[in-house]
Amino acid sequence: MLGYTVCSNKKEDYMNKIILGLLISSGLSVNTYAACTYNFDATLAQVNAKNAAGGRQIKLMSPISITEQKGTATITYIGSIPVDQVVTSGKLISMLSIQTPLVDKTVIGNNIVAAEFIFDASNLKNVVLGDSYEIQQMAFQILGASNLKNEISLDLGYGLINKDTSLADGNYVTLTGATTKRDTSGSVVVKDVDRKVIPITLPTDGKVRVGLYFNQVSKQMGYIINGTNYGYLNLVAENALKNIGFNGVGIQSPNPNSKFIGKTVSVQLITDKANMQFTYPTGTTDICGSAI
Repeated sequence: MLGYTVCSNKKEDYMNKIILGLLISSGLSVNTYAACTYNFDATLAQVNAKNAAGGRQIKLMSPISITEQKGTATITYIGSIPVDQVVTSGKLISMLSIQTPLVDKTVIGNNIVAAEFIFDASNLKNVVLGDSYEIQQMAFQILGASNLKNEISLDLGYGLINKDTSLADGNYVTLTGATTKRDTSGSVVVKDVDRKVIPITLPTDGKVRVGLYFNQVSKQMGYIINGTNYGYLNLVAENALKNIGFNGVGIQSPNPNSKFIGKTVSVQLITDKANMQFTYPTGTTDICGSAI
């Protein structure tokens, strides 16, 4: 024990039970807060159907934690046929066309709504790379839709680069996004495009955390990387969001002799305000409408 005792007052306990019973019977609630979740419930059958339809091939990450909203990928060689490892929802993976508005997680909130993302590269942090050619990438693809159309899409990525000709050695966060409009025929086409490539310092725990916040009034998306707020992207959607979907991706190594082969990385989605760490503009909520 902890060196103390608790005295029970039976009369007081009885009165507390009566009071609690009155609260319940009157319809009042002591705590009505419910966690804000997103369900990574895509099935193998859905993955197989998507692969059969063509395009870049995918397989489910393993393991996938529904409660943590997290997927883990083991790095392998990309081979002659690229196969990405994913963690996503059944509704997003089954979306037939960009021309049809996504119906997935309902967005509640008329001001600013936010979510956070964690890229865990801790198993890569202490690997001595030397002259080894390495490109290791993880990403989230985010799709936001109104009732009218898909409004905004964003590829949010973390990359570790070593001895590549395109970028200096180091760690990067990339954001590549587009908003949409309808052309004269009524088809959904690209309206705005923006891309950011931001060098970062990998935190000591090897985990990169990014926050995204969508302003439902101005129709802009802002971003925070490891606590630094970079403001809004150069993207303006036409309508507020009613639904949102998330697809986490682990991309395999293009180097057959990579020092990372066999190591695990993970991607995690944070949708509940209780688990968010960053400071957002006044009035921001999670996607379920709870104030952060």
